[in-house]
Amino acid sequence: MSDLWKSRVSRREVLAGAASMGLGLAAAACGAPGASTTGGGGGNSTQGTKELKILQWSHFIPDYDKWFDQFVADWGKKNGIAASVDHISTDDLPARLAAEVSAQGGHDLVEFNAQVLTYLYEKQLVDMGDVVDYAVSKLGPVEPIAKSVAQVNGHWRAWSDYYIAVMPQIRTDLFQKYGFNPAQVKSWADYMKVGTAAKKDGHAAGLAISHCNDANHNWRAVMWAFGASEVKEDGKTLNVDSKQMREFLSFAQEFYTNANTEQVFAWDNASDNRWLASSTGVFIHDAISSMRSVQSTNPDLYKKFGLQPAVSGPASSQPIMAPDPNAYAIWTFAKNQVNAKKFLRYYIDNYMEAFKQSQIYNMPTHANPWKNPIFTDPKYGGKFADPTFKALASYRGSDIHVYGYPGPPNYAANQTLANYVIPDMVATAVKQPGNAGVQAAIDFAKGKLSQYYKPS
Repeated sequence: MSDLWKSRVSRREVLAGAASMGLGLAAAACGAPGASTTGGGGGNSTQGTKELKILQWSHFIPDYDKWFDQFVADWGKKNGIAASVDHISTDDLPARLAAEVSAQGGHDLVEFNAQVLTYLYEKQLVDMGDVVDYAVSKLGPVEPIAKSVAQVNGHWRAWSDYYIAVMPQIRTDLFQKYGFNPAQVKSWADYMKVGTAAKKDGHAAGLAISHCNDANHNWRAVMWAFGASEVKEDGKTLNVDSKQMREFLSFAQEFYTNANTEQVFAWDNASDNRWLASSTGVFIHDAISSMRSVQSTNPDLYKKFGLQPAVSGPASSQPIMAPDPNAYAIWTFAKNQVNAKKFLRYYIDNYMEAFKQSQIYNMPTHANPWKNPIFTDPKYGGKFADPTFKALASYRGSDIHVYGYPGPPNYAANQTLANYVIPDMVATAVKQPGNAGVQAAIDFAKGKLSQYYKPS
């Protein structure tokens, strides 16, 4: 195992270095608590034609990682290549990537998760146009979300392998107990009503307001549903001091007080999963891994769950969705670029098997898989496909957006995401009631965002 795995640098330290030094990141080496490895770990390869080192996040469907690691090992054995995979938590991944750039060494093929840092590392990533072309030939046109994170300034710096749908997961029995038909609960105002009734009965909703990825995607979804955003379409001009933002923050105050559990300020990415699994939460807003974990551990409780479509808001009856994107990229300093692309083509050839092994968690980034009922019919989606997940079929298209919306997911947008400015803005608002809290939140956000967004 390389020395790069022996010490840890925080994401905040890495991004501070990035802000002051551009791509010459002043980052010490980092590792991750609980990181797992198969094979040889990080470090530069000395046998450029016989190795492949992959780095990616620890998937929230653990069985997927088990399958993928064996998939890689089998491919390597078949091709005479020493292929290995290292897994790291999504929260520790950005710092790890920064350490590799600083050292100009580490893994060959890296998978971005949630924070797709293609704008930050544009000059450190090889052109992936040939891989994208191959994927298109096998899987059909690229979905809009995949293009938004993988193509930078007209060049493919990554191939987006999947994205993660973030949707309401509910206790259908509790909805009905409080007089709500799940099919009629469509807007954030509707969910406020459900949460208010449920909290009075000891079954509050669970949306994190903390430094975790869940808080980032959840509150962006709500914010965009109100027509509010951190920045304008140019990706440079701040947009936080607006009528829509004030309405959103007022809603957040009311939601926290009346509908949400008070525990959310210290939550991590698994806390809402545990909240739902405890039989306490009436709903959360997250990926389907929350339901999958209960399906295997408490099947009786799982039968009470439902997956709801994305949520609308005052700005539009059409929901605006905030998923977590993923993408594979290859470092320019990687010693095994040819092997990395060779493996990706093999992965693309087995794309639908990967989808099935993810237990329909990995949302396809190309059009052809969507032609079949992959989420509901085991013939197409494997044994975990069933009608419970029919709402996933609507989670695609031009109403899916990522951090930085309505601008691009540029470096400033990534800084905003990585430093949890939106969750901190919400926290500022909900901890002080009324207009004073809203104004304090806007002032806080303006101060933080002005450090990242620099109008030209």
